[in-house]
Amino acid sequence: MAELDSLLQQKSGYDVGPFRTYVRPVLAEFVGTTLFVFIGVLSVQSGNLASIGLAHGLTIALLIMGLGKISGGHFNPAVSLGVCLSGGITVVLTVAYIVAQILGGMIGAAFVRAILEDKMYNAIDGGAHIPSIDAGWAVFGEIILTTILVLSVLMNAVNDETKNEFAPFAIGFAVAVDIMAAGSTTGASMNPARSFGPAVAGSVVIPQDPWSYHYVYWVGPAGGAVLAALLYRFVLSSNAQNPSVFSISCKPIRPYDEQGLESTKTHTVPADKQPSLKMTEQFN
Repeated sequence: MAELDSLLQQKSGYDVGPFRTYVRPVLAEFVGTTLFVFIGVLSVQSGNLASIGLAHGLTIALLIMGLGKISGGHFNPAVSLGVCLSGGITVVLTVAYIVAQILGGMIGAAFVRAILEDKMYNAIDGGAHIPSIDAGWAVFGEIILTTILVLSVLMNAVNDETKNEFAPFAIGFAVAVDIMAAGSTTGASMNPARSFGPAVAGSVVIPQDPWSYHYVYWVGPAGGAVLAALLYRFVLSSNAQNPSVFSISCKPIRPYDEQGLESTKTHTVPADKQPSLKMTEQFN
């Protein structure tokens, strides 16, 4: 790996050490999630689902366009989980992303708490997600909504056969449509970081308790991410007929891969292509 990094650095002029490979993407996820939660929570003041949905969706689209080539533009633990299970990033990087996203959500929500007066802040419950329907159905709704979002990411930004330059807008539209459709029932979180940050920032002051049903916004998005990854790997992906080619040990995608240089991804050899024990014994 060190030799490959050295070769790529010579060809591209980029520093491909740990900072560019790990630290920079994680910081991008932190910054992006902070900005997303800040705008998202502020938009709740409008009280109009169309405005709230568009604010969330357009913000995600803009952040993906700006930061996507650095980190992949997840800004959502459910998206990171889905991409990891689909073979896009390493488990270690996924954990780092999720930690950065949760911290970013807390900071973004804290910024909103700092700039809004108490009356305005309490009127929107600090932007926290609180379901208005039975918790079980809210979990089910979040699973479906998150499946739509994560599939939009996988099919528009990950899958070789269908990925396209309009991915930021497709993903943003998925967020906006989900919020317009279910914002008044489940809250349409799809994003544990978006729910956790406001719950922490407003837990002491907002009128409603944000923790009683907070699990909805972890269980639902996680379930949706897993469902989307399964659909992708076994049904929708260009490799769906041979899912053994997938691996969750892929190296992080780096910007210089787009310049025609050798990709740093590792690939799992399909089982039917691997040498048999009998073949390897010939060389012993």
